[in-house]
Amino acid sequence: MSRRRKKGGGHENHERWLITYADLITLLMIFFVVMYAMSAVDQSKFDSLSISLNKALHPSNQIQIDSMGNSGIISKKTKEGEKESKEENKTAGELKQEQEQQRLEDLKKKVENFIRENNLGGQINVLDTERGVQITLNDAALFASGSADLKVEAQRILGGMAPFLRIVPNRVSVEGHTDNVPINNSRFPSNWELSAVRAINVLHDLEREGVPAARMFATGYADTMPLKSNDTVENRAANRRVNLIVLRQYKAESIAPFDKDKVIQP
Repeated sequence: MSRRRKKGGGHENHERWLITYADLITLLMIFFVVMYAMSAVDQSKFDSLSISLNKALHPSNQIQIDSMGNSGIISKKTKEGEKESKEENKTAGELKQEQEQQRLEDLKKKVENFIRENNLGGQINVLDTERGVQITLNDAALFASGSADLKVEAQRILGGMAPFLRIVPNRVSVEGHTDNVPINNSRFPSNWELSAVRAINVLHDLEREGVPAARMFATGYADTMPLKSNDTVENRAANRRVNLIVLRQYKAESIAPFDKDKVIQP
């Protein structure tokens, strides 16, 4: 009985794995080419695209993407976008504080120009302090010695500054100060009454010039807050003054005269 011959008796191919290997290499090459192409982004075009998408799609400058069941965030901010974001993040109080500071700086410049144009440098001084813009008027420019009645020249000076005080909404503290030389007459039993009445008379004159009375208040400090020691004629003259303080409404820090240990500071 003869044996049957097997059909297809050719040799088996043992190199078929090369095909799979070549396909894998090809896919890896394509993957790295795509990755390189994605990394070489035109920055200017990317910025332009980011701004356009930010305005059109998402106010927070973030774009939600969904792909293959996963989600992510694309965020690209230009320098202009970062500046706008910082402005948006400021609190209402911070914005009002900045606006007030600009308003007070403008006021200070206007008063300085008024002093310079009218040659009042020796009679008026203006400072930007923690409390606000302080306008200091020497008492010799306002009153006769021992008197609380405003001079005619004093009324002209106050009338010239009133327009600057009218345009700001801040409160104005009118503060009278004297030296330590005692006064005792039928009208002023002490320096307390003299300093207070002087401040009140300045307030009334500003009120007549159109500064709202509701935004002003007067205080007399007598000789309790001297600028200099009362040991010379010149120093005592510097201590006799009336301050107009345009008070800050929004303060960066407390002006209370205490440090962290609750100790009164000078």
